Amino acid sequence: MTDDLYNLGKALPYSDDEQRSIILPLGIWDGDVEPQGFFLVGKLPGRRHFNFEAFKATMSNSFNPGRGLEIRLIEEGRLLFKFNHILDRRRVLDSGPWSFEKHLLVLQPVEDNENPSRIDLNWAEFYIHVHDLPLKRMTKDITAFIGNQLGVFKEVDLDRGGQG
Repeated sequence: MTDDLYNLGKALPYSDDEQRSIILPLGIWDGDVEPQGFFLVGKLPGRRHFNFEAFKATMSNSFNPGRGLEIRLIEEGRLLFKFNHILDRRRVLDSGPWSFEKHLLVLQPVEDNENPSRIDLNWAEFYIHVHDLPLKRMTKDITAFIGNQLGVFKEVDLDRGGQG
């Protein structure tokens, strides 16, 4: 039902009057506003249609937030996840990557001053395991080099001696 309403609204033509810009008075925008939650924005690349209710039930169960989760479809293919505690959001980000029906779920954090519609959802972080490196070569420099050959290197899990 939500998808049908969204698609119907998207198909309506807008006149020039309906597309005008609105300028807010200075005092309205500048005031301090408490955050209403801790947000992630996500999408399922390559999936145009999916059962949103099944998605919500599956991801709510998989994420298992201690303080609650709200999931909304904010535009075609883009989802907004509202957590009631920052540690729930952090755990979901750190435990990824996530998937739904064998499709990758790309997730990115949304800060209070960001528009979730403008966040880049064309990349995802992955943990990789490098095999067959000699012990002497398991260093941060070598793992960073390998990681940057595959994408953008973020961090390496090394023991206290600097070895992987």
